[in-house]
Amino acid sequence: MKLRKLINGRALYQAPDKIWVAKGMTFYAIDYSGKRITLKYTVGGLKDRLIGSFRLSRQLLRVGLHHLLPLANGNILVTAKRIAYIVSPDGNVVNTFTGYQGNKPGHQGVCVTPDGTVFFAEYLLNPNRDHEIRLYRSTDNGISFQVVNTWAAGEVRHLHFVKWDSYEQCLWLGTGDYGENGSENRLYKSSDNGDTWKLIGQYSQDWRAIGVCFTKDALLWGTDAGSCPDTVHFVRMDRKTQKLEILADFEGPCHGCASYKDGRAFFSTGVEGGENEKDRYARLKEFKNGEIIDHWKLKKDIWPLILQYGVMRFPLGTDACDRVVFTTMGLKDHGECVMIEQ
Repeated sequence: MKLRKLINGRALYQAPDKIWVAKGMTFYAIDYSGKRITLKYTVGGLKDRLIGSFRLSRQLLRVGLHHLLPLANGNILVTAKRIAYIVSPDGNVVNTFTGYQGNKPGHQGVCVTPDGTVFFAEYLLNPNRDHEIRLYRSTDNGISFQVVNTWAAGEVRHLHFVKWDSYEQCLWLGTGDYGENGSENRLYKSSDNGDTWKLIGQYSQDWRAIGVCFTKDALLWGTDAGSCPDTVHFVRMDRKTQKLEILADFEGPCHGCASYKDGRAFFSTGVEGGENEKDRYARLKEFKNGEIIDHWKLKKDIWPLILQYGVMRFPLGTDACDRVVFTTMGLKDHGECVMIEQ
């Protein structure tokens, strides 16, 4: 597999004909050669725009854009620190969403279903487990959001992801992080657009995922057990039996995963300073023909972990695409770069 750097910035959403990228508080779409093909859109106030102009300051202060979702009516949802913007194609901000807890959702903590419904999952540190945790839903393209499910204080720490599954036409949702016997680590499934959620599994670090990949027969994920002694596992859950099978060990916590239209599935491990990490390298991996293939690795850069973990993150939208794109952050000579499969 050959990779090349496409552009500096963050790849937030991938479509078959374009990649939406962000630099600070500005976002736009490029084609697969790196050429900009849309307007440049900018949101936020002057202070955030200034801080977001410099990579180190935006990473340290968590300023900049973190998610992007094209909506059914042509508008675009982007998330920044403690605020989400709904932006029209001409660049006007038509609505904002605030009041949710935490700086932003987890990396796969927002999604749009085929009928245009938007889901938005709360992610906050919540170390004392004294906050209710909520899942929001919008059925009007982000003009309003309603709480569709609530976890009582002490039940889970936060929500890791919410993702649409085109194979089963359903939603999957994951939570974390610890709890007695891993009780906070849960996987839920909804077949009625988020009205009800069925608990599929819990009580193990093997149920702790930051996202999932889909195949016809299974769900795949790497565990996010970076700050605990448990070994990081690569897990397969059979769709019919809903039983877990550990297929491999990873060298560090799984920070990214993406499944593709052509059936491929990719995963990335990160560097966050956890006791079970084998070294200071982030890795790009592929699951192919029942085996894990290591494609690329990069060492954590010289900057401290409080600034930025060393990670490789995939954009949303990959399930409809067939070319691998991802963002490197906090890695040697790749502080914030969009990489592409050649």
